[in-house]
Formats: sequence, C-alpha cells, structure tokens
Amino acid sequence: MAAKFKSFSFNASDVVSETRSLGAPKSLSGELSTDPKTAESAEALDHLFSDEAAARHYAEKLLQSARDDDLSPAIASEESSVMPGLALERTEELYPAKTRTLHFEQRSHSIPIFGTNAVVEIEADTRRLVSFDAQLTNPPDVSSVASISPSEALEKLSDDCASPIPDRESINAPQLCFFAEDEGEDWHLTYHFKDVPVAPREVAETLEAGHTHGHGIGPSPRDQFLHFDYLVDAHSGDVVYYYSAQPFIDVPVVLQGNDEFGVRRQFFGRSKAAGFELIDPLRNIETYDHGFKDINAQSPAAAIGSEAADLASSNTAGVSAHYHAQLVFDFFNDVLKRNGIDGKGMRVISLVNCTYSGGGGTKAWRNAVWWKDRMWYGQTPRSGKSGFESFSRFLDVIAHELSHGVTATTSKLVYRDEPGALNESFSDIFGVMVANWYPGKPNPLSSWNWELGAGLGEGGLPLRDLSDPARTGDPDHWSKRKYIGTPIDNGGVHVNSNIHNKAAYNLLTTTDSSGDPILTPEQVALLYYLTLTRLSRRATFKDCLRVLRSVSATYFRGDPAAMAAARKAIDQAYARVGIE
Repeated sequence: MAAKFKSFSFNASDVVSETRSLGAPKSLSGELSTDPKTAESAEALDHLFSDEAAARHYAEKLLQSARDDDLSPAIASEESSVMPGLALERTEELYPAKTRTLHFEQRSHSIPIFGTNAVVEIEADTRRLVSFDAQLTNPPDVSSVASISPSEALEKLSDDCASPIPDRESINAPQLCFFAEDEGEDWHLTYHFKDVPVAPREVAETLEAGHTHGHGIGPSPRDQFLHFDYLVDAHSGDVVYYYSAQPFIDVPVVLQGNDEFGVRRQFFGRSKAAGFELIDPLRNIETYDHGFKDINAQSPAAAIGSEAADLASSNTAGVSAHYHAQLVFDFFNDVLKRNGIDGKGMRVISLVNCTYSGGGGTKAWRNAVWWKDRMWYGQTPRSGKSGFESFSRFLDVIAHELSHGVTATTSKLVYRDEPGALNESFSDIFGVMVANWYPGKPNPLSSWNWELGAGLGEGGLPLRDLSDPARTGDPDHWSKRKYIGTPIDNGGVHVNSNIHNKAAYNLLTTTDSSGDPILTPEQVALLYYLTLTRLSRRATFKDCLRVLRSVSATYFRGDPAAMAAARKAIDQAYARVGIE
C-alpha cells in the first residue's frame, strides 16, 4: 500500500463546530467535550497517574473519533493496550502557557516512521487536555527485516557520494526507520546514517557550478565540510533521501569593556587566580580568542582573560561576542522561558578572530557560523583604518545562528525544501526579534529594523528584508517558490524562507481599527516558539500555519475574543503570501 500521510489538529478551546482538522474529518473532536470543566474531562483523569497515561488516553479518544481505517492498524497493532504505535520521545514544559507537551513518534514493529509525530498538550497542574497535533500515516507495507547489513549499506552509500567516506569507523551506527518520500509513494525500510561528512554527488556538482549553500556572506566551513544525513534502503542499498545535517557553585562577577562600536558594555564573567575571564557561569557562556587561526586548528584552552574587571578596548571582538550571546540567552530565557539553546542550559562557546582556509586563508574571513555546536566569528578590514571589524558586532546574525541550535533540539526540521526553509525562517524571525528587543525590551514596532544582516548582502543590501523580500530578489508568495526538489541550496532553503518571513512580518504588523497591533511582539515570539517546539521534522508552510493556529488557541484559551482576533490575524497574514 502506498504511503498516506494525514494531519490532525484539535484544541479544547475550540467550539466543536469550529474545530479545524486538516486531512481528517471534523468529527475528530466529536467524542471529546471542548469544555475543560465538564464532568467527562475532569473525571476521566481519576485513573490516570502519569502525564504519559493521560496523553495516551486523549490521543486514543481523538484518533478513534477520526474513524480512519487506514490509520487504525498503524496505531493499535502492537503489544501495549493504549496507543501502542506511538512511542514517547520527550516532554517539554511550556511555562508561558502553563502547559506541558508530550511528543510521540509513530512506530511500526518497534521501528520509527520518519517524519511522523503526535504532540499532546495538557495543563501542567490538572492534566486536562489542551491541544493535539499530529502527522501520522498508514502501516508501512515493506518487510521490517533488513536484507543488507549496516556495513554493506554504508559501502553502497560511499559509492553514491561525491567522494569516498573517510574514516568509516567513526560513523555512528545507523538506526532503522521506515520512510516514504511523499504521499502515494512506496514505503522503504531504511538505515538512517547521521552526520556523514561527505556530500551527495549532485550537491557537490551544484557547488562546482557556483551555487553556494550559505547566506551569501562569505565562504563557510559548512560549504567545504558538508555533513549530511542519509536514508539508505535496507533491502536494495539505494539512497532514497538525504538532507543537510548542519544548519547545535560558581559565582559570576560583573565585568565591563568596549565593544566593536566603542560602546561600554556590562556583562558577567568569572574571577580566577590572576584576574578575570569571559566565562559567565550563570548563563553557561564562554568566549575565546582563536588568535587568527584556522577554525580547524585546536581551540585555545583558556577563555579571554583580563587582569582587571574592565577590559577597556583590549578585545572588542570578544566583548561583542560575549555580550551579544548574553542578550540572546536572556531573550530565550526571559521571553520564551527556555533554558539556553537546548533547553537544558548547554554551554554557548564563542570564538573570535577566526580564519578559514576555505576562504583564502587570510586574516579576513567574512562570515560568522554556528558549527560543531559553537559560534565562530570572522572579520573584515576596517574601512580606512588599520585592524579588523569582527562579525561578532552583528546581534541579529548571532541570534539567527544560535536559533538553529534551538531548532536542532526541538522540531529537528530537516534542512531541505520547505522544512529547511522553515528552519531558516525561524532563525530569521528570532534574529530580527532579538535585534529589535534591546534596549527597549522590545522597541516600539514603528521603529523596528526588519533587515537581517544589514549591508552584508550584494550591493550593500541586507541578507534578508522581512518587510520586502523582493528587495533582495527573493520570493514573497508561495506561488513563487524556487529550487524545490533540486540540490540547489538544499531545495532553496535560504530563498523560500522569505515567504514565511513575509507572513511573520504581516502578523507582527497587523493592527486593529484603532491602529494598535492585534498581537504584541512578545505574544508573536511566544506563539512562534511554541509552534517550533511541536512541528514534525518534515513540516511544510501549511503545517506551520495549522500548528500556529492551534497554539494560539492554547495561549488565549481564557479569552475567546482575543483568541478569535489572533486566529483571524494569523489566517490573514498567511493568506497574503498564499499559505492557507
């Protein structure tokens, strides 16, 4: 049987007659009251002693009410009695909404089905159902027993790549998963090889033809040291899919110093035996000076240090990097209630004064990248002056790059075609938001700069302009998508991201009859963050709209008028770019 993918949405705040369910009958909500105060909703929890039990209970009721003959065998055919085809992957606390989400992956014969997910949102204190979003499919009709070994699959993969895979012993053992390219396509049992340091042959050919895979700033190690995830058929050895793997008690003391613009900044560091160093133990931020060495050279052992708590102008690049990383952390922590990049307080390591042999090997390297879970900053000669200007001066670019790390640890949007464009767009949106958040937290919308990477594009243009994508030659409507399904820029991820960027701009600037914003910037930031955390890894623009509508209902569930206004604004913002 060919693959049949179906999307489901339910929100307890919806009136039954208004419940939207894309790809499923409206009866999806028919057997579950939309009033969380009903006896059924409250009493149904009496026998449920865990969040997972409650989530499975709700998922079962909702999916049974959908009455889908194709789907039912896939979610109820294994040993467990409640939703056996769904395996719990992770739980996330959504403090702004006072809810908790449980993320499930669909499996068949205990093997994951790539790109599927089910997200059950419950109230943190009562375990009552808030929302349900899922991308599920019918049972794969291909043997679950591999015909070739992982080593044989890796050998065939190596033959298919642009060059032989070096040091194959270092490649992690692959995971089996079921995969189908699109609706109506055949199922495959595949080996999922992660982070392979060799590009597909067709991608390498596009690079040789002059197409880059970056932001259009300067050479990047992500162009030369391309890493990809591959799905290799476990029966035939054919590569059926690939996508880029890279788009990642200690008391602090207050330090100060001049940044790249000569502005005095205060930030946190740490004291040491002979002075101070740029390590913020409160935020887990560390900043190092790479000494104009190539990014492949060994990193310095010690963070940037100073005998005095005032660094003055001794390392303006380091001060900018450290201070800006602090601002990005504070935005994630204070606005989005997320503990760092991965939600678990991971270290944010920045290295300034970096060079890159792939960019000519000189001290000038016109780029800043999130690579190997670190931020690397290049620099350009100062105009009319001696010395260099560090890319650590660009707060929006830094926030963009660090946001890729948030995506990598939440939805894991594959870096290809529309999912990859969404991956880039979320980084663009948060990059622009962070840059406009300070010092006013946030600044008035009327004074926002909608450019990302001002002056870094061709002819002095920005890299992006959320308010006017056509200004940089990028599409501003879904009908104008470019490169989808081609190896060029991984299916146009940096180009088509502007379609969703424009929708976000529309949403942020939608006003009521009095000229006041329907949604505040903080509300929009939270809604996009909540959306990002529950998208499936192969989500499209339309999937994003569906989930955004659902999280808005959750966020405004106590204010029906605000919910209706928010949903209307969302629908109109996306319809104007052809996403409906």
